[in-house]
Amino acid sequence: MNQDFYTTEETAESISRPPLSDALSAQETRRQFSRLGLSMLVLSVAMLAAQLGMDYLLDVTVPSYATGWWGTWVLSLVPLYGIGLPCMLLSLKGLKVAPHNTDYVEPSTGLSAPKTRFTVGKFLILLVIGFGCMYIGSLIGNFIMTVMTLVTGYEYANQLNSIINESPAWMTFIGTCICAPFGEELLFRKLLIDRSRRFGDLASILVSGFFFGLFHANLFQFFYAFLLGMILAYIYTRTGKYLLCVLMHAIINFMGSLVMPKLAELLPDTTDPSAMLSMTPLQSLVSSAVSLWTYGTIIGGIVLLVIFFKRRQLSRGSSPLLRRTAPYEVMLNPGMLANFIVMCAMMVVSLIPRY
Repeated sequence: MNQDFYTTEETAESISRPPLSDALSAQETRRQFSRLGLSMLVLSVAMLAAQLGMDYLLDVTVPSYATGWWGTWVLSLVPLYGIGLPCMLLSLKGLKVAPHNTDYVEPSTGLSAPKTRFTVGKFLILLVIGFGCMYIGSLIGNFIMTVMTLVTGYEYANQLNSIINESPAWMTFIGTCICAPFGEELLFRKLLIDRSRRFGDLASILVSGFFFGLFHANLFQFFYAFLLGMILAYIYTRTGKYLLCVLMHAIINFMGSLVMPKLAELLPDTTDPSAMLSMTPLQSLVSSAVSLWTYGTIIGGIVLLVIFFKRRQLSRGSSPLLRRTAPYEVMLNPGMLANFIVMCAMMVVSLIPRY
């Protein structure tokens, strides 16, 4: 007998399954995920085409835009939310939206049970885990890009950091703490998960997190975006509340794009040993606070993740995937493969040295 995606050796009689009134064949499931992949491909292609078109128009009409911080934000936000998002919505038209899952698979028994209430405490725990994942992912990404610099001799720079450093604080706040949380959570949580969670939370979380990471199109951001994307996707599958994901995303972006850079400005150049030895009391205090926050959230995030993982609450969905065919249904279909190839190509392009 086929085993579903979340269980081990239980028989059909021993598992309390949700109603399978909307159960789909493997072929139809692949078609559904292919549509999701194509919608993300449409988003990326439409956004890229709009960026190239706007870049040309601005270069012709306002040549000075390339030297101003505002031009970068215009090319980042307008093509994505003004062109890419509407095109993605059109490509998703007619794809069924599943209701929020109110039950989950109990890890110890493999049986379905009602989800417990999602509390403020759980949100704060996941927030700490999110910060820990962000810093761990950043360390991985920065390490890989440092190795790339040593291999190629080209000095790679994190474009996001460059944009933040060149922009006024109010624009950084609008871009990273308002536009990005509302827009990206709509794209990668609400639109994707609403249309994939009928196949189970695990598939939704992995697809949402993985393509959220790839969407950033650079290795500096891929790893932390992938890990953080899965945390945000878990919150959405648990609660069905889009604004909770927006709130966590905004808090993490606020710390990463505004608070930490501003604190870093108070510190001396870390590459200058003499400056590090002559820090003022205020600088020493700030340095200690930054280190305590960073390493504290990494350690705390890992510990809480291990504890929280044992208590995870993942739903099978109303059309649960089969273990043996899940990879084929979720990823090995034309839409998902095409989207994966294009996104990887965009990431590879970002690694080409620009002398």
